[in-house]
Amino acid sequence: MGTVSRELRATPAACPLLIVRAMLTNARYAAAAVLALAFASAPSAGASPTNRLSDLAAGATRLFALRANTVVTFDASGREIARCSRFDAPPPPATAPPPARGVDAEEALRLAGLPDDDTETAEAEDLLDDEGLTPRRRRRGIAADAPIVAHALAASTAGDDVWIATSDGLYRGSSGRCTRVALAHRDTVVVAAAGDAVAAATDELLWRSHDGGPFRIAAGVAARPRALAMLDDQHTLVATDDAVLEIGPYGITRTVLDHGADALAVCGGSAVALASDGTWTWTGDDTPQRVGDRPPARTLTCGDGRAARFVAGGDAVFVSADGSTWRERTAPPGRAVNAVATLAGRIWVTAGDDLIPLGGAPSPASVAPALAPPSPTAPMPALAPLPTRRLTGATFPWPQLTLVFAGQRTPLREGWSLVVLVGFHLGRSPISAADRRHLAAELLRRDAELAAEERELAAPGAGDNSRGARLRAVRQEREALR
Repeated sequence: MGTVSRELRATPAACPLLIVRAMLTNARYAAAAVLALAFASAPSAGASPTNRLSDLAAGATRLFALRANTVVTFDASGREIARCSRFDAPPPPATAPPPARGVDAEEALRLAGLPDDDTETAEAEDLLDDEGLTPRRRRRGIAADAPIVAHALAASTAGDDVWIATSDGLYRGSSGRCTRVALAHRDTVVVAAAGDAVAAATDELLWRSHDGGPFRIAAGVAARPRALAMLDDQHTLVATDDAVLEIGPYGITRTVLDHGADALAVCGGSAVALASDGTWTWTGDDTPQRVGDRPPARTLTCGDGRAARFVAGGDAVFVSADGSTWRERTAPPGRAVNAVATLAGRIWVTAGDDLIPLGGAPSPASVAPALAPPSPTAPMPALAPLPTRRLTGATFPWPQLTLVFAGQRTPLREGWSLVVLVGFHLGRSPISAADRRHLAAELLRRDAELAAEERELAAPGAGDNSRGARLRAVRQEREALR
């Protein structure tokens, strides 16, 4: 035992005390080892890893889900075709149990005749090394060994790549491979994608990229973002617990709602937010309007137009054409919906560890009986498409033409002259291009609502003599929109 052993031989009175203490200590460690072995052999209720699908995003022809920190890719039929295990947690390092010690460092120094707080002299370090009492030095690079946690997924119908917000930056997944593309060593909490534009947020900053360019800081955020949605490549909606913000170019921020929301979606130019006090909708720079109570849902996404325009998931699946009227779809019985997405005219949901399709457009078998729209029997003649090209197309400042006729008479001759004045209006247009696009989107939205109402009224309904009159009124309003 080195110096301590020599010191113990010099002080026989201390031997019985140390022997008894060592025996008690060794017995305590032996009992602890037996208990640890017994607990290690007993089964643990929460030891098995979960395969729960916690997020879902749809690309052009692929579905992407997050299962146990692994990004899984499915085809349009729901068959798993690839997975990215880049974020799997490494196994915990094997650590040896601490050696059984009869004395601690302070007591060993005191028994050796050295100050019990002397740990820096060469004699004290040699003594502690001999007794195996040198403090374990902290291993470097612990942060680098920490597992990467995937928080959220986003995808765009413009392609089949998935964007992954993780605890170590923003990753891009393609064909089962995930590569970090930006925000290294930053905890990225949410991400959104639309077309070629991508937005990602940390606790304090919003980052944006469009056309495949680098990610640049768009603005700072005062609270942790809960959800993101993109109006276009220069305007992003950020929902926090305190407000819903619209962040435009050069960091210009507009408060859309002065209270928080936890789900956002922008579909066809119309935005919907699920807040604690209800559902809010708006278009462009318009003032948000509360359109009703929110459905019991936690997630919100856009449909592809065939299944629904807005789809929400939570206790069940809810679909809506405008964000104000929601219809409940039949969901897996007794199972909560974790996430929803639409692909190829079908609504897909994640419930537990399963990816489940709900079929295409709502039908009497897939819609709650009280809300099921009857199938049309005698559809009315189709109408021409809405003339929205004049609103979305480029405008040309047509000239203003003025003709002036003048008679001329002199002592020698008589005649006429014609003066042509061409004037171009170069002032500011009374309606901006953004307003024209918003007006076109609103016309399309209203026409879709009227078309759905027309199909419902065209179905046979017993005991309702007003259906014919209401159907004619709806058709007249649709014709007036044209």
